[in-house]
Parts: sequence; structure tokens; C-alpha cells
Amino acid sequence: MRKTVSHFIAAILALPAIWLPQAAACKLRLGVETHYPPHIIQTEQGWSGLNIELMQRLASEVKCELMLIESPWLRAMRQIEQGELDVVSHLTFSPERQQRFAFIGPHHLEQIYLVADPAVIPALTSVEQLTEEVDLTAIAMLDGAYYGEDFARLQTRPGLKRQLVYISNNLDKIALLNAGRVNAVLEDLAVLRYWQETDSTTSNRYQPLLAIHKGPVYYGFNRKTVSKEKLKELNAAWQKLHSNGELAAIVAHYQQRDNALQVPPPQPQL
Repeated sequence: MRKTVSHFIAAILALPAIWLPQAAACKLRLGVETHYPPHIIQTEQGWSGLNIELMQRLASEVKCELMLIESPWLRAMRQIEQGELDVVSHLTFSPERQQRFAFIGPHHLEQIYLVADPAVIPALTSVEQLTEEVDLTAIAMLDGAYYGEDFARLQTRPGLKRQLVYISNNLDKIALLNAGRVNAVLEDLAVLRYWQETDSTTSNRYQPLLAIHKGPVYYGFNRKTVSKEKLKELNAAWQKLHSNGELAAIVAHYQQRDNALQVPPPQPQL
């Protein structure tokens, strides 16, 4: 009887060792915007792109499984709030966002330009002209995008506000411009250059005419679903991968002719 009880207790004590790896398995749910090359690329073969490959390497370093969940930007923001996503990419830092997100990176230095056909719009030297002197009728920008305090202030002025057309995903901006339904878009230089390299039929008409915003963008981790301990681990792993050159090696696959892509030095906001 004593031998049977001893065997039973030993079996019970062994159960956590069987269950623990499954219970503690790390999964990171990354919201991915529909086809936003070179950052996010969707083909019949699956997903690739700079943001995804960098995140895959980071997840692997901390022994997490990365799950890609296709989600337009505004939906991704709602899913973050509801605890259905753990991380988004291409997030500009702001004090308001820091309440919901821990910022790890940055993974890219974003350069947002007013992109249009210079033959059909007036010459511009400043964003302020769009608030008073120049009316381009329709300028497409991503709904919910944040391009710094200066632009946030200007976009509330009536002269610019009436020109802005807010769209739900990045892919629509280029489509609207190509179709002539808007006269300009606000776009990252890296995205414009990728588009010009892959679609020469009409894309070379459009040029970056006016700088709107330049600044780092990050992976934003959901404070509701990612523990403080895991955030510290992720941040340490990112810094390690940046220091040993692994992140730069991934970026090298996506270099462009006049836009030197790079991973900026780590500037975490945890």
C-alpha cells in the first residue's frame, strides 16, 4: 500500500513538468496591415517584409511563437484595446500612446512626404501653405496615423482639414492616387520607392514633393497582454540583435536606390 501511495504522489508531482511548457508557451500576435511593402509584403506564398522578418527574429530570440493576424490599422487599434493583439509595428511614439503601448525599437526611420505628380499641383515649400494658400482638393492619409505634434496641430486647421481624405488601410492610398480620385497622398519614402521599382507603368509620375514628418517608428507591445518581465526580455533581445548586426543584415535585403534603410539605435520607451 505504501509503495502504491508513493507511486501515486510521484506521478502527481510529475504532472506540472508535463503541463508547464504548454501553459507557459509564449505566443505573440502581431497585427499586419494588408500589403504595405517593403515593410509588410503579402503574396500567394505567404507573408514577408522588413517589419515581419525583424519581428520573427526578435520572437525567436525570446523563444516565442509569432502569429500573424491580418488587420487594417484602425481595427488593429481596437484589437489591442480588446486584448486580441499583442503587438503592432510602425507605431510613432506619443505620451498618449505610451499609456497603452510599450515601445521597443525603433525598427525604422519613417520619412513621410506629400507625394503627387508635380506637373498637376502647385509648387509647395511648406506644409503651412496647405492650411491657407493652396488647396489640392483631396489628399489621402491613413486614418489614425500620427505624424508628430506639428502636423497634428496643422491638420485641424480648416484649410487643410477639408482637403484630407482618411482611408482605412495603406494600400488604398496608392490605388486612389493611381485612379485619379485624390491628387496627393501622404506616404513613407520607402513605400514610394518600392512601388516605383515594382510598377513602372505610372508610378514614376509621382514624386516626394514636400517633407511632412521624419521620425522613428517602433513595435508597440500591448501593456494589457504582455507582462513587464516579458517586455524587459524583449527589449534586451532587441538591443542584443541590434548590437551584433543581425537586424542590419535583415534590413540589407531591402535596401533602395536613394533611401538608405536602417535600424536606428535602440530608444525603448517601456
